[in-house]
Amino acid sequence: MEILSVDDAVKKIRIYLSRDTSRPYFVISDGAEDFKKFFGDCDQIYMSDFCTGDCFVDTDLLVEKLNALTNATLVFGLGEYVYFTGQENILRRLQDKNFNRKIVFVCRGIANLLARLADEDFKFRTNHICRVAGKVNFSVAKYDSAINFPTDAENFYELMKLLERGESSATVQTNLPLVNVREVATFYDAIKNREPHFAAQSDALNDSQWREYFFDDNCDGYPPEHWRTFAAGFKKKISNPYLKFVFTRSANFEAYQKNLFFALLDADEKFFAEFYSLRKVAVKNISSPYLAPYLERLKNFPDAVKYLTDNTATERRAMIESVQGKQTVPTVFKQNFPSMRDYLADFDFGDAEVTNYFRRYKIIKLCNVDDADFKAHVRELALTGAYNRFATRQKILDSANPTAKLYWLDALGVEFLSYIKSRAAQAGLFAAIKVARAELPTLTSQNKNFYDDWRGDKFDKNSALDELKHSPEKFDGGKCSAPTYIDDELKILDAVIDEIKNALTNHHAEKIILTSDHGASRLAVMFGRENKFKMTSCGEHGGRCCPINALDDKPPCATAENGFWVLANYDRFAGGRLSSVEVHGGASLEEILVPVIEFALPNSDIEAKISTAEKIPAPLKDIDDGFDFFD
Repeated sequence: MEILSVDDAVKKIRIYLSRDTSRPYFVISDGAEDFKKFFGDCDQIYMSDFCTGDCFVDTDLLVEKLNALTNATLVFGLGEYVYFTGQENILRRLQDKNFNRKIVFVCRGIANLLARLADEDFKFRTNHICRVAGKVNFSVAKYDSAINFPTDAENFYELMKLLERGESSATVQTNLPLVNVREVATFYDAIKNREPHFAAQSDALNDSQWREYFFDDNCDGYPPEHWRTFAAGFKKKISNPYLKFVFTRSANFEAYQKNLFFALLDADEKFFAEFYSLRKVAVKNISSPYLAPYLERLKNFPDAVKYLTDNTATERRAMIESVQGKQTVPTVFKQNFPSMRDYLADFDFGDAEVTNYFRRYKIIKLCNVDDADFKAHVRELALTGAYNRFATRQKILDSANPTAKLYWLDALGVEFLSYIKSRAAQAGLFAAIKVARAELPTLTSQNKNFYDDWRGDKFDKNSALDELKHSPEKFDGGKCSAPTYIDDELKILDAVIDEIKNALTNHHAEKIILTSDHGASRLAVMFGRENKFKMTSCGEHGGRCCPINALDDKPPCATAENGFWVLANYDRFAGGRLSSVEVHGGASLEEILVPVIEFALPNSDIEAKISTAEKIPAPLKDIDDGFDFFD
């Protein structure tokens, strides 16, 4: 079929109008509006006039109207109607119809269909159809009414009106079965219709999230675990290198949530340190179902601690479990578990032997190892009374500032001094530290006068630490189990430091003295055994002491104090109830040595001065200095 100019097409139509024929004429033109100005003497009707609301054209009514015409008429919209409904039969019906007046159908979008009809009918091809150059590219999106979204046309009638005005692009909400349209049944489809090059897959988000994204695609400033942070990757707007890495490995938001935890396991070593730090921040405040499977997978990793953080109690306990049986604590453990690093750090007791003692004690307690050399050393110390090198708690308190407020934390031993000093520094507190010895046996009943007789103000006794040490149900207890409760001990100390700081900041006290009745021993539980000495009296407090009886001789490993035989090694007297966490009552260094610490705010008159105690002969790594606070 020859393609004509508009002027030539107008000539063809005028010839048709002048001829004696009752069959209609068809103009294939994608610029239908061009013909209105040339045929002002003709009437005009539109296909949309024969459909109501969301319904197709009533063709019977259309034919009836065309039969009743009294003047030559241009009909617009037939091409659009056929193009979007697929109802091609109406063309044949109209093509062969004889009408009372001349009718010209100006058609857009169906050049191929009409060309096929023209090929089948010579008379039609030569006398009743012509084609004008040009091609329309329709772009219509059909929105499912279920998503209740505002569109250009709310029904098929309104769509036809838009198309008949010359529009080629529109959105319509209809339930009719249209063709040659993009189906928009979801908000994901709506986004694809709005952004044809949008690359995300439909299952990347759920329907609710796609709906929100459609109306507001801003994804800046949301927490790492939020779906909008994941969605920022659709437009390559994730700046965090680890989150970007997670996004590239995640087909959808559910996978992204999992990969927030798991992607680190597949990180290239050259990016590992950066990814580890960014991941730690990203998942810090997430309560996620993926943490448990992440930890389960790490059980197969010989270097599991490398992939753990101290964000959660579960991970911290997993890290403690990871060092069980080790003779030394890996560097990565201390890096990833800063509070445990501070706990393990040396504290300078002013006595090299005692400093070395607690260094090794803490490692054995944490790693749950059997150290024959250490046990032998404890037996040696039991015969020498090493604790007598330190002043009594009462002597130190007698010289303390009477205006200070006293804080009694039950069962606080000196093993925690390096941790307390670190936390105090972080809290911005001055901490002047003394090491004292408690009364024997190391029982609260023998060590509470310091509190009762304190001449100044005092806090209520805090028993949280002591209760933890006597509560096997609070961890996976047993004398051979991993001491995961250490994490709880450190959290108790954190709360105490916070309480002390708040009291000082709020001027409830100008100075606060923290001390305790006694310490406690994990190793006496781990290594404890009944000694060979049969005493008339039964052992008490895990067998760490027993009442003196005139019929008994003092064992060489015990000392007589306040009516009790008190063991200084890790033996226990028969009859004492075996403990599974920690025990006190004996005279090991960890049971008898207690801290006396005066806290103050930086603007107080306390000055932290390096202790003038005996200089340690051998240099020690990461040693904390002791402090004097008495003038």
